Amino acid sequence: MKRLFIISMMMFSLITLTSAQQATAGKSVKFTLKELQGKIMSNSNYDGYMMYATGRYQVYINSETQKIAVQNITTKKEVMTQTINEANEYTKLEPHFFVPDYPNFPVILMLEEVIDGSSNGQHVILMDKGQAHYCGFINLAADKGEGAAITKYLQIDMKAGLMTFTFAPEASIFSWENYEIYKGKELGFELDTQNAKNGLRPSQNSAYKTVGGSGNYPAPEVKPDTKSNEKQPQKEEETTW
Repeated sequence: MKRLFIISMMMFSLITLTSAQQATAGKSVKFTLKELQGKIMSNSNYDGYMMYATGRYQVYINSETQKIAVQNITTKKEVMTQTINEANEYTKLEPHFFVPDYPNFPVILMLEEVIDGSSNGQHVILMDKGQAHYCGFINLAADKGEGAAITKYLQIDMKAGLMTFTFAPEASIFSWENYEIYKGKELGFELDTQNAKNGLRPSQNSAYKTVGGSGNYPAPEVKPDTKSNEKQPQKEEETTW
């Protein structure tokens, strides 16, 4: 009887797996760069924000105030609010989304800092399981085009919950941290989606070892808002991104 029960539970687990999980079990899933069109918001709680819809999430970005918010479409709840930088007229925020071909998989937002048309790096935000997590800052730009976005040279894959960020092998990547130029094949990052709070980390063989938000640049600190009793992100005064 006990053996029959175990077999029945195993069969039930197999049946209840999603088609995406069945199709990708043990395989590496690739994420595709999608440049989504934003919509300016008005007559809402996000007046002045640009809204981007990924399917399961709505992302709101305000370059003037340097604020971002993520809303879970299913629950209609705001699952993340973040102040990226101190507001200034020179820095703009441009979103780049990496989306898999399967539903109910994570979505990566690479939120690019642009200063005078040049990329200053990318804030990495993971949207997964109805939540959103700030995972760090990659202080890199493509050397081609005097500081272009790295996203066109970036490939994101995921296998068994581990995301890997790799670059086109011969791409020329510039570091704002040490002013060095690397070949794409020399660089790599990893993100454990099961422990997103630990943030992005350089891969073991990466020549570049710095990740902001979990390294030299702390992520914006989350402090309680005494008025609403909800946690709101506040930027550390001494930190400059």
